[in-house]
Amino acid sequence: MKNKNSVIEELFERRKDEPIWNTSYPLSPSDWAPFRVDGPLAFQEEKELSFYVHIPFCKQLCSFCEYTRMICPDEHLQMRYLETLRKDILKFKAACKDFVLRGFDIGGGTPTSLSETCFNLLMAIFDEAKEGISLSDDFEPSIEATFNTLSEGKLKRIVQSGIYRLSLGVQSTSWEVLCTHHRERINIDEKCKWMKKAWDMGIKKINLDLMYGLRGQNEETISADLKNIAVLRPQQVTLYELRTNMIKDKDVPSKETLFMQYSQYFEGLIKLGYHANFGENTFSLDVHDHGVSSYLRSRMLDGVSYKGFGLAAQSMSNAGISYNVGKSSDKLKELLAADTYQEEYTYILPKHELASKYVAIAAYNGSFSLNRVSEILGVDARKYFEEALRFALSHGYIEEESNDRIRITKEGFMYYGAVFSLFYSVS
Repeated sequence: MKNKNSVIEELFERRKDEPIWNTSYPLSPSDWAPFRVDGPLAFQEEKELSFYVHIPFCKQLCSFCEYTRMICPDEHLQMRYLETLRKDILKFKAACKDFVLRGFDIGGGTPTSLSETCFNLLMAIFDEAKEGISLSDDFEPSIEATFNTLSEGKLKRIVQSGIYRLSLGVQSTSWEVLCTHHRERINIDEKCKWMKKAWDMGIKKINLDLMYGLRGQNEETISADLKNIAVLRPQQVTLYELRTNMIKDKDVPSKETLFMQYSQYFEGLIKLGYHANFGENTFSLDVHDHGVSSYLRSRMLDGVSYKGFGLAAQSMSNAGISYNVGKSSDKLKELLAADTYQEEYTYILPKHELASKYVAIAAYNGSFSLNRVSEILGVDARKYFEEALRFALSHGYIEEESNDRIRITKEGFMYYGAVFSLFYSVS
């Protein structure tokens, strides 16, 4: 009979070259079929929460995007969508009280693709949503945008609502790479102009999103990206790996290619003065700043519950996970005029599945908290994952920080999906 260490090792060897093992959990919705229930996910017992609002509209549709989105419709449909969002938020607030709001992100899609009138309404909804709620000391809301959908009016309105973090999608600065993926290229002078406007108007932090693993990317295009970052000098940079199992394009880069591309970005950003641990996807000029909004901080580091509003938005409580209508629909335009974007899929999960979901979310940070896993499981995570910890530590794939956080090492990062998946479930 095989010992448990050999079983863990065989599991790792089988998974290490498979692209499906990244930060996706569950791998298929059918994995959670036994846990599906009717009705909404309960949040009444939550002491802390974060909010997320999904705006599924874009100026153009990029081929690498895995999220629910559509070409921005006319202003009438935009307005209908926002009014439904508002009703859903007010209904939730009436049912759930006495919690501390840790974060509030507005993403998409591209929230700034809304018309000026509709964008003003979105900001009014944001103001109303947090009204009367206690905010955490580290509350730092954020909104996503693209350079080609910004306006001075939108920037002014963002700051008026107390949002001082702006996250701009860049993905690549290479015309060839962007063209391949149906994305418009914005020249660096235009980027500099809008970033200066944003800072002058009161935005305190600008994050730029980059991606690796895209078709056409190579050492030369990544070097060009780093030169652009040196000129633009955003306070934060977020680096996303292309998750090819989530989109139709199955042109899968090798693990070696992904590792080399991440390493080139990492080393270049560190030389430019950004701070991060190897294996993290967020970089900051401030060594004390994790490089993300408080919504993402609270999710990745602390496993705080969150409520999502809008089409296909995900929510997580201490009881389970839910996905709003639109998650698997090809008729999004028909759904825009609905009276509510209620949960379509609700899963009441056993403790080991909730712990697995937390580990998958935390993997973006390259680490997870043993204490938080213990809280979710209700048992000592060290004992629960004894074999996985022994294997990964002995092979140098992970290291332990401060007697709590387990962090991926440089040796483990090439196969980070396989490493973290060892902590998804003892089964």
